Amino acid sequence: MSWQRAHEIVHRTSRASSAFQEASLEAVSPHNKPGHSLDVTGAASVPARAARALQEVLMSGAQSSTSSEASIVSHKEEVFEAVRAHFGRSWQQYSNSLSEGALRLVSEEEAAGKSSAFFVFSEDGRYCLKSVAPSEAQSLLQIVEDYKDYVLSHQTLLPRFYGLYEVRLRDSWRSPPVWLMVQGNVLGGRAAVVQRFDLKGSTHGRRASKKELAKGRGSVLKDLDFVSHQCALKCAKPEGLEEWQTWMASLESDANWLASHNLIDYSLLLGFSACSVDELRKPLSHVVRLQVQRSSLGNLQIEIPEGYQLLVYAGIVDCLMPYNALKRVENIICDALISGDISCQPPQKYARRFADFVTRLSCPEELRELVLERQRGAWRPLSFMGEMGRKDCER
Repeated sequence: MSWQRAHEIVHRTSRASSAFQEASLEAVSPHNKPGHSLDVTGAASVPARAARALQEVLMSGAQSSTSSEASIVSHKEEVFEAVRAHFGRSWQQYSNSLSEGALRLVSEEEAAGKSSAFFVFSEDGRYCLKSVAPSEAQSLLQIVEDYKDYVLSHQTLLPRFYGLYEVRLRDSWRSPPVWLMVQGNVLGGRAAVVQRFDLKGSTHGRRASKKELAKGRGSVLKDLDFVSHQCALKCAKPEGLEEWQTWMASLESDANWLASHNLIDYSLLLGFSACSVDELRKPLSHVVRLQVQRSSLGNLQIEIPEGYQLLVYAGIVDCLMPYNALKRVENIICDALISGDISCQPPQKYARRFADFVTRLSCPEELRELVLERQRGAWRPLSFMGEMGRKDCER
């Protein structure tokens, strides 16, 4: 990147800094902005250079851009534009959030997942920029037209995909491109998240590791943690029951849609949040939330300040894994030797299991019985082992 271009980014970033800081204070809680500040103007890391290339193409308004450092192509821009418009994201707001404000990097070590992806969040907390494998990028390109039609006609908790970019760094021409996917930040609300859960509906290996628990407030708990801590989604108000019914219908519909596109390995991400009365009165359009009773946290030792309400933010994440030949082999081997309830399952079975679990989140006794029944029927000779190479099963 030329010195003039770098200077332009610095100038525009500093010029917008105070406005973005003010917007951030008004909108997303600082506790919901993970990671650390990313220096896109001077750092030489892959995340910084890729983010820098994306900022260039967004500032130019073009669908592709080439500089001394990288070339970048925006894929299916007209489709993503329709999705952004449906969710109330104008091009100006979208491009300003990602190109003018400071960005925050969440590294592999800080993330709770099993992949080597990095995550970059916009300063206003509305967007998550995620590096994805080429297979995930191709999955999105294959379904994005159907995805647009689905989200435009259904109430959904599917990820809000806003853009897909292919970045080729100049000194890595022989290496695969860096694929960057922009999506909404599921947990980017005003209320500070006090506990997160990643729920797949499976039982084998679905307990947070000691390493994950050591993160404290930043930890991500899983299915068996949710059950063992007797957590539940108990609506705080009678009118919330109707909203919960809508959630359940959406989750079942979304899971069936994903199965129809041969996709597995997705999760429901929940973020329990302590919310002041003032924050409660100012909902943000880019997050889905439900007010729940304090008892929804079960026996977790989490203190909610006096006078605060408990919210839960929710959304489906990581839904671009195709059930390919490798996954079929994984399912056959692990199902025979390790567990009958491993995460990897054929799409229709994965969707049914996911829906059975998440639609019982408001009924802790039913959920506990479901889990016990699955565990009884899932025992295999090597049940003490984790699944094939899954970092999220580490102890």
